[in-house]
Amino acid sequence: MIIINNNEKIMKKINTVKIQGGAQYAKVSDRLKEFRSENPRASITTTPIPQDSGMVLFKAYILKDKADEHSADATGHALQIKAGTKDFEKLETVAVGRALALLGYGADGEIASSEEMEEFERFQDEKKFELIEKTKKEVAEITDVKKLREYYLANKGNGEEVAEIITNRSNELK
Repeated sequence: MIIINNNEKIMKKINTVKIQGGAQYAKVSDRLKEFRSENPRASITTTPIPQDSGMVLFKAYILKDKADEHSADATGHALQIKAGTKDFEKLETVAVGRALALLGYGADGEIASSEEMEEFERFQDEKKFELIEKTKKEVAEITDVKKLREYYLANKGNGEEVAEIITNRSNELK
C-alpha cells in the first residue's frame, strides 16, 4: 500500500488477506492500526442514522488531526442490508473502513471489498426477484387492457423482465 505524506509517496506494508476472487484485502483493523500509529491526534466519529424503512445507515467521519481542522478528512457510509447478530457492529466497521480507504488506507485503492460487492449483488438479485414476483401477481389481476397500459406506464423503468411480463399479459388479454 502507498500512503502519501507531505506530497511524497512512502511505501507502507499493511497486512492483507486473500478474499474470494483472489483479490488482496486489507482488514479494517489493520488499516486502523496503521492509521492510528501515523495520526495519533486523529478523530474518528461514528453515528448510526435510523432510516424510515427500518434499516440503519452508519456514518463514520475521520479527521486526521483534530488539532488542525483543515487536515485531511473523509466520511464513509454503510447501509444495513440485514439485521442479525453483530450486524450493527459490522456496519460501523464497514463505514470506518470506507472512510479509511478514502484517506488512502487500503490495499490497491479498494473502497468496498469483493465480499461487500457480492453481498450487494445478492441483495440486488433478491430485490429483482421480489419485484418480478410482485409484478406477476399484480399483472395477473388486471383484466382490462387500458388498466394494463396504465400499469405499464407506471412501471416501465423496472427492467426488461417486468416489461416482458406486462407484454405477455397484454397478449393474453387480446
